[in-house]
Amino acid sequence: MRIKEYLRSNRLVADGAMGTYFEEKYKKENELAERANLAAPEKIKEIHLEYLRSGARFLRTNTFAANSMFFDNMEVIEQTIRKAYEIAESAVAEFQREENEAEVFIAADIGTIYDSDHLEYETVLAEYKRICDVFLDCGANCFLFETQTDFVYIDPVSRYLKEKADVFLIAQFSVDKSGYTKSGLSAEKIVRTAAQMETIDAYGFNCGVEATHMYRLLKELTFPNDKPVTSLPNAGYPYTLRGRALFSHNVPYYVEEMKKIAELGMDVMGGCCGTTPAHIEKLSEALKEIPQVSKKIGVPQEVAMGSCESDFERKLARGEKVYIAELDPPFGTDASKALRGAKELAGAKLDMITLSDSPMARARMDAGQLAVRLEHEAGVPVMPHICCRDKNVIALRANLLGTYMNGIRHYLIVTGDPVARGDRERVTSVFDFNSIKLMRYVSGMNEDMFADEPVSFGGALNYHGANVDAIIERMKLKIQNGCRYFLTQPIYTKDDVERIRYIKERVDTKILCGIMPLVSYKNAMFVKNEMPGIHISDEIVAHYTPEMSREEAEDAAILISLKTAKSLYDIADGFYFMTPFNRTGLIRRIMEEIRNECRKEA
Repeated sequence: MRIKEYLRSNRLVADGAMGTYFEEKYKKENELAERANLAAPEKIKEIHLEYLRSGARFLRTNTFAANSMFFDNMEVIEQTIRKAYEIAESAVAEFQREENEAEVFIAADIGTIYDSDHLEYETVLAEYKRICDVFLDCGANCFLFETQTDFVYIDPVSRYLKEKADVFLIAQFSVDKSGYTKSGLSAEKIVRTAAQMETIDAYGFNCGVEATHMYRLLKELTFPNDKPVTSLPNAGYPYTLRGRALFSHNVPYYVEEMKKIAELGMDVMGGCCGTTPAHIEKLSEALKEIPQVSKKIGVPQEVAMGSCESDFERKLARGEKVYIAELDPPFGTDASKALRGAKELAGAKLDMITLSDSPMARARMDAGQLAVRLEHEAGVPVMPHICCRDKNVIALRANLLGTYMNGIRHYLIVTGDPVARGDRERVTSVFDFNSIKLMRYVSGMNEDMFADEPVSFGGALNYHGANVDAIIERMKLKIQNGCRYFLTQPIYTKDDVERIRYIKERVDTKILCGIMPLVSYKNAMFVKNEMPGIHISDEIVAHYTPEMSREEAEDAAILISLKTAKSLYDIADGFYFMTPFNRTGLIRRIMEEIRNECRKEA
C-alpha cells in the first residue's frame, strides 16, 4: 500500500532522532551520524532496527546533513545518500522477516541547505535537485524535507520532483516557542500555504520546540483541509554539560504531551532531537489507545493588511521628488549634535532622516533607539538602518519589535560592512541573514505582527559592481521580498550617472540618488583613496586645494552637488544626502539650491 492510501485511514508512527541518539549510543560526541553510512553502516542499521522494533513504521534515511553544509565533496554526498537508502531498505527487510510486517515506509530525508552571500540561490536549488535525483535513482517514492524555514526552495523543488516522478512529498517546518520560523513565517501562514500547495502531499512541524510547546501551537491552528499533518517535536530542550548538548530522558512526560497532540488529529507522529527508541516505544503503545480523530478544519483567519503608506511613500507614488539626509549616531552617549542636526534639517522641509547602523563596523549608538528619540523630539520621520552583521535573528526581531512599539515605520535594510581584518580576533560577525533574507523576514512580520500598520523598508544600491546585470537581478530579488525603494552610494561622475540611468530603465522601482558633499581637499583625497566603491575623479578633486578656507570648500561642495543633482534630476525619484562631519547647515543649503535650480529647469 502506498503511504497516501495508508494515511487516509491510519495514523503513522515515525522514528525518533538519529543524530543525537547516534552520539549517545556510540559515545561519538560531535561526530556527524551521516558519515557513519560509509564508515560504520552496521551502526546506522542497528538504530533503524531499534526504532522499527519500538513501533515506528515511518523510517527516515540517515541523510539529514548529507549536503554541502557538512560535506566538501559532492561525490561523497551522493555515495552517502545511496548507502543510507540501502541501509534503510536492509533494516526494513530484516525487520519484516522478523515480524512479518508489511506496512513500513521509507522517507528520503533531506535537511535544510542554508544559502548565504557565498552560496547563492541557484547553487542551492541545483544541489537540492541533485540530491533528489540521487534518491529517485535509489527508488525513493516518499520525500521528507525537514526543518524548513520558508517556501523559497520547497516550492521549486517540489514542482521539480512532481514533474519527474509520482512521489509523496512531505514538508516539515521548524518554529520557535512563539510560532515563527527563523525566516519569519508564522505557523498560521505555513498551514495556509502548505495546505493549498498541490505539490505538497503532507506538511507539519519538527524540531525547534518540545512537545508541550508544539501542542500549544497546534491547538490554536485551523486547517484548511484534511491533508495529512505531521508532528515530530524534540524531547525537551537541550542543556550543556562539559561542552556537550544533552537532552533529559523524560519519556513519560513526552508521551503524555504527544497524546494531547494526537487528540488534535495529527496523522504522522514521531520525534526529533533528543528522542530515542524508548520515546517511540511508549508513544506507539499510547497511540493504540487513542482513536484517530479529524483535525479542526475551517478557513484559517487571514489577517487584513493595513496600509504602509506614509507621507514619504505617498510623495514617491505621486512622482514628487523626496529629500532624505543621513546622520551618523555618536560614538558616545551624547546625542545632542544629532538632535540639533535633525531639528535643523526638519526646518528645511526634509522628508526623512536616516541613521546609519555602525558603518565600517565601528560601534556607534544604536540606530533604532536614537531614531525613536529623534522622531519624537525633532518631529520628522526617521529611518534607521538595520545591519545584518551584528545581530542574530533573535536580536533583529527584538530590535524591530521595540522600534515598532515606539512608532518607527521605516527602515533601510543592509547586509553591512565586514569587520576589519585586524579586529576579527575579538569581534565576530553574525550574518544570520543577508539583506534579502532580512527583507523576506520583515515582510513576514508585516503579514502577521505588523498587519494593522505594516512597516516600509528600502535597500542599498551598490551600483559600481563589474556586472551591472547581476546588480539588477539582485535588486529584483529585493523587490520581490518587499523592498520599496533604493538608496544609492554617492554619485560624482558622468559614468556613475549613466550607470544609474541604465539601471533605472530596466528596473521598475524608486531610486534615491546619493549625494555626499566633499568638504575639504583632505576629505576629497580620503574618499578617493580610502573608500572603495566610490569614484572620485581628478576633475572633482581639482575643485579643492589644501589652502582653501572652510567657506570656499563648502562653496565647491555645493557647486559639485548641484551639478550632480542636475544631471540626475530626470531619473532620480529623490536625493539622499550623506552629512559630512555633522554639517547639517551645508546639507540644508544644498537642498535649497537643488530645489530652486532644478525647478527652474524643470
